Amino acid sequence: MPTDTTTDVSTVPIPDLWKAAHRDDRSRPRSRQQLLGPSSIGLCRRRAAYEVHGTWPTDLADNRHAAILGTWLHEGILRVLAKQYGAFTELELTNGTLLGHADAYWAPAGVADHNGSVNAGELGVVEDVKTKSTRALDVVVRQGPSRHEWFQVDLYAHLLRTGALTEHPYLAAGEPLPVDVVRLRYVGREYGQVVVHQRPYDKDVTQQALAWAEDVLDSPNPDAMPRDLDGPGLSIICDNCPFRSACWQLDPRQVPDRAPQTILAEDAADITAALSAYADAAETESAAKKRKAKARKILDAAEPGTYGDFKLSWSGGNPRPPVPDPEAMVHIIESLDLEIPLKSGGRTSRTINVSRVPDPETS
Repeated sequence: MPTDTTTDVSTVPIPDLWKAAHRDDRSRPRSRQQLLGPSSIGLCRRRAAYEVHGTWPTDLADNRHAAILGTWLHEGILRVLAKQYGAFTELELTNGTLLGHADAYWAPAGVADHNGSVNAGELGVVEDVKTKSTRALDVVVRQGPSRHEWFQVDLYAHLLRTGALTEHPYLAAGEPLPVDVVRLRYVGREYGQVVVHQRPYDKDVTQQALAWAEDVLDSPNPDAMPRDLDGPGLSIICDNCPFRSACWQLDPRQVPDRAPQTILAEDAADITAALSAYADAAETESAAKKRKAKARKILDAAEPGTYGDFKLSWSGGNPRPPVPDPEAMVHIIESLDLEIPLKSGGRTSRTINVSRVPDPETS
């Protein structure tokens, strides 16, 4: 069919994908739940307290593109695990205090009324799937799963083992289900890399997680709980926290350039403690930089490859394109008797100087 070239396409509305995606994300049950979720346990006690006390979020960001993409990828992964490997997915678990959704569960043969799992065997397995940026995935490769990630998947196992499964068409709701292995599967959002960690279910880890949760659930209000992370600008979790402004008393009308962490210095004792931490860290950093600089010199001629537990590779060293020459530009302008345009120079950076006061008994 021929195209009508006279049609004015500029008047045809284009749906805003990300506005709709953010509205959809905020409407998800998990975004509005007030019971304590296993994914919150072990992360930050004050943030968890805001959730269980029903505090309305103060920071609903419209820049959660990466997180929403992760959610869409996550849904596709669970669909594949269910269809191709017979996993029971998105199992709602609650004991009246905790509420969570286990991503994937493989029951041992004979446990479920229907089980198409190709991995059905003697062991029950619960898995949590996490999508990560390349940088975050690299941290997992180097350091392994975090404590709160193991807390989460061990709690899913605990809830399954204690009959916390709600209504389900194939599994026995309200009855204990066997779980012997807990698994964390990480998938890179950019390139699809997969990193898997699994280990036997650990009752001791579960008890630690439950004690952490009990501490939060017993809190009279969120302000009674400590901030377990370093705060905006220092922790990406704090940067994206829906309670960031409430937690750190952020008000741009009050000294907008002041660090949020200044509220932690309530008295001279707090300032002294911070000075001590700064001095100790500066001394450690100085010594580490010297060791690093020496090691870098030693490695300068080393060939790329694997050496013991380490992999060496090189990047950079390529010529850069030409850049403007400010001095030559000024010279040309002056030679033409033109006034050099200027802009505000701003302020110099504030530099902190911390030194230890000499001990009079040793000086």
